[in-house]
Amino acid sequence: MTPLQSCHPFKWHIITSRAPRQLLYEIKNSCRNLSSAQVTTALRPFYFLVHPDLFGQHPRAQHVNDASLKLLNSHLDSLINHEKPRPVSLQFYIKNKKMQGSLNTVALNLNKPSARDIVHRILNEFDLPTKYVDNLPESLHEPDRKIKWHQPFHGGSSTFNPEDELYSARLRENLYSWLIKNMGEAERRLAVSEPIRQDIVRLRHSLIEELNLSQLSWQRGLGTTHLRGCLQGLKALTMHHQEIKEILQGRAVHFGNETGVSLEGHVVLSTSEVRNQWLKVICKLPEEDSMIQRIPDMQRAVSNALREIQVTHRKYQPFVLVEHYIQHLRRLVTSLGDYRGREGFPKSWPEKLSSLQLVVESAAGPLMLSPTGQILAPSSCPPWLLVNFITENMDQAEKMIAEYESIRDQEKDLYEKCKEDLGLEFLEKDDSVMPNMMIECLERLLDSGYRLSPLLSGARIWITHYYAVMVDGEVCIPWNWDQEKF
Repeated sequence: MTPLQSCHPFKWHIITSRAPRQLLYEIKNSCRNLSSAQVTTALRPFYFLVHPDLFGQHPRAQHVNDASLKLLNSHLDSLINHEKPRPVSLQFYIKNKKMQGSLNTVALNLNKPSARDIVHRILNEFDLPTKYVDNLPESLHEPDRKIKWHQPFHGGSSTFNPEDELYSARLRENLYSWLIKNMGEAERRLAVSEPIRQDIVRLRHSLIEELNLSQLSWQRGLGTTHLRGCLQGLKALTMHHQEIKEILQGRAVHFGNETGVSLEGHVVLSTSEVRNQWLKVICKLPEEDSMIQRIPDMQRAVSNALREIQVTHRKYQPFVLVEHYIQHLRRLVTSLGDYRGREGFPKSWPEKLSSLQLVVESAAGPLMLSPTGQILAPSSCPPWLLVNFITENMDQAEKMIAEYESIRDQEKDLYEKCKEDLGLEFLEKDDSVMPNMMIECLERLLDSGYRLSPLLSGARIWITHYYAVMVDGEVCIPWNWDQEKF
């Protein structure tokens, strides 16, 4: 009698006449799978560790464990019933035995082909004994060599591929499931970085008071450790060079990507440069002030050359440095003056273009219409090309500007409501997320608030284009996150 026949002599006679798929299921059922009762008995120590009732004082942990247990039970039921569930990743909170009141997180990847293997993995991940599972009989003999499973076989039999662990559950991932898996790690990192954030608050207050600054800010997405280093560097610089205190008095300081002076007169210090470079720029501030005073006249010259069009800069953009901007304006003014004298403007243009907004950028920039309705023009743009672009996009630009003005207040109101209803400690967006994107995202978050608020309460959230947990515990979610019907 063969090993397969030894599983159950009577059943062997019946299943040999069935289709290959049914045959495989019968063999697996009779020889491999654990029963529902066996699974429950084997996982009883695990349930005692993660049961939601044990986490009444930790709402997020209670919610995550409850949701993860439901997904786990559903996955095990599918395996017991010979179905082929997709791999799934779960996360559970457990109490820290060494530190009272503290929680740890354990991640589980359910990508094994049988309930026995899943149960064994769970017990191992939580350092629980596996003796009960190991002692359960398993009649099917292991092959003497590794079997290479091929996709055509699985396509025909609908069985689970043991080597299909590279399948990514992210294909079906949504915001809720992503938060379930990652908020534990975010919470841990947030707690670790809390002392750094407290240092940042203290250093910022100290610098503003000591230097009498009107404002002290930094670019979005700057890590807490890096930011604290920048603040400490500025404080050390002022201690060793007392003369710059008088120069900085009453000014605004911003930590960004470049070092220089912005169009508003703010001191911009690059987060990647050394303090000596900062010192050079600060000492040259009086000279930069004279350059800033020339900007309105140069903007007016560009405006007059294009029938009083508004010359401004992008709504959402890092600080523009004075030195670069003056060069851009000078180049465009010269070319427009020559063109105007030779060609003139189209007869279809109105007498004034004051309802339009023009942004003059670097020579390498694109000629385009921004999502807020602004005309973005590189300083190297040929005048005839700019004139044609304005002619073709004039109506669309006016419409987009009006739409932006109408939704700007709506975005602000939704921001405040979302932050309050979800209990967020911090909510901000990336510069590339436009108001219409942000409004859609916030409305969907509010609609799903009853389900998401336990997970997001106390979190620091960035609305971006991707999912991520930052080193300091801040969480990035895409504005167009996939929403399930909860």
